[in-house]
Order: sequence, then structure tokens, then C-alpha cells
Amino acid sequence: MKPMQFVALAGAAAGALLVAVVTYLAAVPWTPADDRVREAMMPMLSSRGGDLAAIEITREKETVRLANQDGKWVYESGEGYPVDEAKARELVLAASEARLAERKTAKKDRHDLLGLGDHTAPGASARHLRMLDAKGGVLGEIVLGRPAYDMMEANKGGTYVRRPGEDQTWLADRPMQVSLSIRDWVKTRLIDLDVKSIKSIRIEREGEQPIDIKRSADGGQHELAVMPAGKKLKYVSAIDDVAEAISLIEFRSVRKAGKADALPLKGRATLETDTGFKPVIEFRGDDSKVWIRIAATGEGEAKTGVDDLNARAAGWEFEVPQTELNAVLVKIADLVEDAPA
Repeated sequence: MKPMQFVALAGAAAGALLVAVVTYLAAVPWTPADDRVREAMMPMLSSRGGDLAAIEITREKETVRLANQDGKWVYESGEGYPVDEAKARELVLAASEARLAERKTAKKDRHDLLGLGDHTAPGASARHLRMLDAKGGVLGEIVLGRPAYDMMEANKGGTYVRRPGEDQTWLADRPMQVSLSIRDWVKTRLIDLDVKSIKSIRIEREGEQPIDIKRSADGGQHELAVMPAGKKLKYVSAIDDVAEAISLIEFRSVRKAGKADALPLKGRATLETDTGFKPVIEFRGDDSKVWIRIAATGEGEAKTGVDDLNARAAGWEFEVPQTELNAVLVKIADLVEDAPA
């Protein structure tokens, strides 16, 4: 055999061996000597998942509680408002299937590096997750820290975790970005429209004449249906800003309807789209908080949107920012000024 042929054969053999080794390592999971590695993160939840009745997430002094009522998840912190079922199922599945994949630091002074410090401390990033049964028994609990991107394998994230009362930290093999923000559990957008689909708006504010807005003939903007005599817009986008504000209504807290009845009625806003979707928004509030109630009418093409909104809004009132009231319930004096003589 010629030397070059020998080199070629040796190279081919080495390449084949390398492929075989890589294939074997990819197929066989790594299992270190520590017998706690690959243990279920919440062993009892894995075996008693059917008993799960509530989820609690705590950070600093705030606690969010989700409850399972007759097979439906609700936001108990918002008086039982329906939760986005997909979000709740995703968390339960991740917590049930998560395993301790890799031992990390057991030095308490390094916990903060992994986002696993005291979850009750001011400014804490750690979150305490508890899974409870109907009697309040704990099916599983864990302190969740920072996410670990691509630490497990390509394109698969994990989460740094620590069991309460233990200094040992771990890398769990599932991403679990558990939030205390209502928008991560509840569909907080009540209205989310293409502003160009809005053909008319009526603003009725206490103590003010109604303001009617229409879409321009070319469909490119919105304008006052009738410009008061001797007036002009204060700025060119004044009416478009109102249309933009009402095209996206999002709340930041929710409760059963009724408590806002004691607050002053600020006014109502009604819009109508090309499909006939016609929601009416009632604003009540004071200088500290603003609450709205919303209901829609419409048939034909609009009915699906009407039914969806009414199903989510009937019997509830929603807190919106003060800026929402100011942007939607405008006064005519906010929009126009004297035209040059």
C-alpha cells in the first residue's frame, strides 16, 4: 500500500470513528454520578397533578394566585377573572416535567448571580412558585431564578432554581418565565383594531357637547364630522390621536362590576368599524384611578368579535391608566383653537 493511500484510509477511519462517537453521545443522555441530578423538580406534582387546585407566585410583598375552578383557571387576584388557559397549562406542564439537570453553586453569597436570592427582599428578581391542592397542601414549590439560554442543548433553554430552605442551586431543564404581571396570565386587550377600520367615533363627556369623528373620504385619516365655526385644529394629528387611542384599549387590573358606581361618571366613547362592530366604553373615576365598562353590539361579520368581547367583559370593570381617559374622552377645547382672522 502506498503511503498516501494509507494516510487516506487512516483519515477515513478516524472520521468514521468521530462520527460514531458523536452519534453515540447524542443518543445517550449524560447522567453524572450525583443521583439527585435528573430528579423531578416537583416529584409530588408529577404524581398528583390531578389534585392541583391553585398556583401561587410571590416576589417581594406581592403574590399572584391562579385557581382551578371546575376545570377552568381563573385569576383569583382579580376576583376570578378568566385566565388564558394556554398560559396556565404551559406552566403546569413545565413544572410537572422539569428535572434537575445540573448542580450549580451551593454558596449563598452567589445566589444572586443566578437570580436566586431572597425572593422577599426589596428589588428581588427571584420568584417563589407554589403548587397547591384544594386543602392548601403543597404539591411542589421552588424558587425560580434567571433563565439559562442554550445551556441544556442547542435551542433549548433552562431555568436556575433552588428549593426553599436549601442553599444548593440547580439548572432545571425547562424554561419557566413565571411573571407577576396580569398581562402574562390574562388577555388584557379588550379592543385591538386597525385604526383605519374605524369609520366613526362619538365622544360624550359630562358637561360637554358630544364630539363626532369620522374617517376621511380617502380613508387615510380621521377628522371632525363638523368643524366648529371660526376654529381650526390645534395640531394636525389631533383627531388621529383620538382614533389611535381608542383603537387599543388595554386594562391593568380587573374586578367584578359594581364598585365603580360610586365614582363620578366621566363619559362614554362609542366607535364603529366597517364590519359593524360597535363597542361602547363607559368611563368612571377620580384623580387616582379610572375604571371602564365595555359592551359591544353588531351582527353579521361583526358578530364573532362582539361575542368574544362581551364574553370577556360582561359583569366586569377594568382599570385603565388616567392617560387613557385623557386621550379618549377629549374636550373640543383640547382639539381646536381660533382660526386666524
